[in-house]
Amino acid sequence: MSTTYQTVVFDKPTGQILSVHANLYVSSKKHLARLAGKPHWDSLGFIYFPHVLDISLSKHSVRSLSPNFPPSLVTQDGVPIAFDLIIQERRSTLDSGVNCLVEFEGGMGDQLMESAAVLAAIKKYPKSAFAIKCNDCYVDILRSIPGIPQVENVYVGQAKDQFSFTVSNHTNYISDPRGGMFGKASLYGAWLGLDKVSNIARIKLLSSHYKLNSDFLSRFDLNGHQLNFMCQFRSGSGHGKSWQGEKVAKLAKLLTSAFDCNFFVVGSPRELTRELPHLIDLTGGTNWWETCLLESKMDLVFCIDSGVMHLARSLHVPYIALWGGTNAQMILGSVEQDLDIRLSLDCYDLVCYDCQRKTNACMQQITPEMVAYNARLLLNNSSKF
Repeated sequence: MSTTYQTVVFDKPTGQILSVHANLYVSSKKHLARLAGKPHWDSLGFIYFPHVLDISLSKHSVRSLSPNFPPSLVTQDGVPIAFDLIIQERRSTLDSGVNCLVEFEGGMGDQLMESAAVLAAIKKYPKSAFAIKCNDCYVDILRSIPGIPQVENVYVGQAKDQFSFTVSNHTNYISDPRGGMFGKASLYGAWLGLDKVSNIARIKLLSSHYKLNSDFLSRFDLNGHQLNFMCQFRSGSGHGKSWQGEKVAKLAKLLTSAFDCNFFVVGSPRELTRELPHLIDLTGGTNWWETCLLESKMDLVFCIDSGVMHLARSLHVPYIALWGGTNAQMILGSVEQDLDIRLSLDCYDLVCYDCQRKTNACMQQITPEMVAYNARLLLNNSSKF
């Protein structure tokens, strides 16, 4: 009888694998104790592993990656074996040379991190050719990244048949199952057989881009005589990492009082509850391409963990990020910038789409004064100020 699955018996406190059995169903706790050769079952656990693999008692172990994950069979490096198998399979296929279509998912920030992963894959697999499918609202931005291959919002018929291999970037994990140190670009890179993605997808805007969008840009005073600030404070992926509109209004008042500046606010419609004369309210008034063009003209961007932050990184525009609900190590694979703001709370490492304590304290306790103080520090070191 061929092996179709394997039963791994392990010691819960240590994760040590005690025995491995082919096609064997554990029927009771006593049965489990007999399989391990132990008189008691209190410290014993088992998992069914669906792949035929030479599981080593010394090279593999079992551990829970977080309270939200079931026990997992992992390598010596702590990588779940199922995840490791995906990486190895993708690496082998792309090494051989294929036409690969990468289907991007997620928001603006995800698009840029996925682009960084594709750029890294192009270097690693010179025999393979790549193309990207993404939502129409991101096409112009991705096409402005040097080195990015063919980008379309749809591939059908013969256009799709040319690809022998497709990689879907649907994120199956909230965070990287190898641990929270790699960043999301590396998670997307894993689907392309990459161990780690450290590069940033840089956006290069041309004079023709600004000329074609002159009707939009000419609405604003961007002549260089004033400082230009942009703020985006609410995340479409969750309330837990968003700031409050009244604090944005206060920040705008503080900065317009201290500097000769324009203060733009972008984001979803109805983010600000009333007209405020000291800021330029563009919430609901720009698409992603327009936001990108306008952001490229900014002297400083204030943002949360959002697409605007990732655009600032790709455009090489200075920014101050307010972190809550997520952290830079988990998202970017690196620590926060010196002037980013992240409060030291006992729950700050959680991924919070909505605050589990219903207080949103990690963002509520960041004040406009804190942000304005850090802005002054940054601007005092700017040659333009």
